[in-house]
Formats: sequence, C-alpha cells, structure tokens
Amino acid sequence: MNDFDTPVTGNAFGNNSIEPERTISIANLKEKYDGFIDTSADTYTTMEGKTRIEGVIVGDDESGNIYKQLVVADETGAIIVGVNNTGLYAACPVGQKVVINCEGLQIGSYRKLAQIGTTYEGKVGRMPEYEWKQRVRIINKPQMFYEELKPLEISNATELAAIDMKRAPLLVTLKNVKFPEANGKVAFAPESDIASPTLSFVERNINFADGTACKAVAHTSIYANFSKDVLPEGNTNVTGILTRYNNNWQLLIRTSADIKQNN
Repeated sequence: MNDFDTPVTGNAFGNNSIEPERTISIANLKEKYDGFIDTSADTYTTMEGKTRIEGVIVGDDESGNIYKQLVVADETGAIIVGVNNTGLYAACPVGQKVVINCEGLQIGSYRKLAQIGTTYEGKVGRMPEYEWKQRVRIINKPQMFYEELKPLEISNATELAAIDMKRAPLLVTLKNVKFPEANGKVAFAPESDIASPTLSFVERNINFADGTACKAVAHTSIYANFSKDVLPEGNTNVTGILTRYNNNWQLLIRTSADIKQNN
C-alpha cells in the first residue's frame, strides 16, 4: 500500500476489521482453482484458509449492463464478484480499491468465466448483500489513476487472438473499430431485437479497421441505460470488460462513456 491507499477507518460500508492487505494475487487465486474454473461444467469449490484479494473495481453496475456483479482487478488479473443486489456502484464504483475476505466463499465457473460468490442451485451464484458487506473492506476514496484502470488496447484480430482466454475478465479498448450494422437507426439493444423471448440481451458484431471481423461481440442488456442508443457510425474506440462464454469472447460496455467516436 502507498500513501494514497490508507484504509478508511469507520467507513459506513463494509467491514473495517478485515486486514487491509492481500494474501494472494488474483492471478494466483485463479491458477490455484483452475480445475474448477476452466470447465464448461460450471463447477465450484470453497476457498479455505486465509484468502484475501486486494484490487480495484474496474467494472460496476452503474448502467445496468453489468448486473449484480463487480469486476475486481489487481496488477495480475481480474475476477467477477457476484452480489445479489443492484446499485452496487454506490459504495463500490469504478476506481474504488477494496480488500475482499474470500475464506469460506465459493469460486468457480460460469461457462469458463471465473467468479466468486456463494452457491445457488448447485453453481456459483451471487452472495447476499449482507454477506458482501461482511466480506469487503473499502480502501480510501475512489481514484482513477490506478494502473488497473488502464485498458489493454486491441487494434486487430491478431492481438485479440493472442490473449489467453483464462485472463478473462479484463478491461480492454477495441481501437478504431466499426459496427457493421450501424446505419443511423439501429440501436445497441432494443427489446425488439432479442433473438428469443427468453433472452434479455442483444449481441452486435464488431469489425476492426482493416475490415476483419472481431471475434468479440458487443453483448448488451436490454435493461442497460444506453440500450436504445444508436450504434455509432465510423471508426470508434470501444472500451469494456472482455469476458468469455465458453470459448467465445463477449464485450460488456460499462457505460455510454466507453464509446468514443473518432473524428
């Protein structure tokens, strides 16, 4: 910790009795439990012994496109933390450093994407909010200078293909890309465009500047507050959380501010 990371004593949210330092990095945590993560069987296990991670919130639920989840990253990697409540960004917005006591929580896979939570119907689900409040310690105020908030820039299909899917989730910016469906009318995720009545999201294709198809689709909830925004035309930088669904990439745009059209 540095001078900017002084624990906030008496913080109204969270558990200030949690020791303010990690016992394991996020990358090492994921490696330790890889057998329960890198599988489409959605398996899980319980983390035993002193297990604390420390990281920065790089993805929150402000827009509704990330739902009842936070994305926490340190300098080694990132992981999904599921909490069964909305409005998580009020106490844990992007830029907030946290320490999470994981001992006794579950870690596992949702379609090969690493997640922390509690069990629900035989899988890793979202922990109750009261559990979350006992598990998290807030470190200082939100700051935007953390290295974890600098996205990995991806400019072509080769750079995307070079990323090990086990690194998901990770904060990225797709540089100078286009939405091939953009025509000034098509929106990100109108309810009329869902592929099935049982679904609540729309996926949009993305192309790199050279015309090559990007193998990461923009995965947007119809409940996101930018779902009805029109797809940008022309070259655009798109930032978001790169996740995986089995062996496919998905990009979760955090808010409309992640979409930057190039002049």
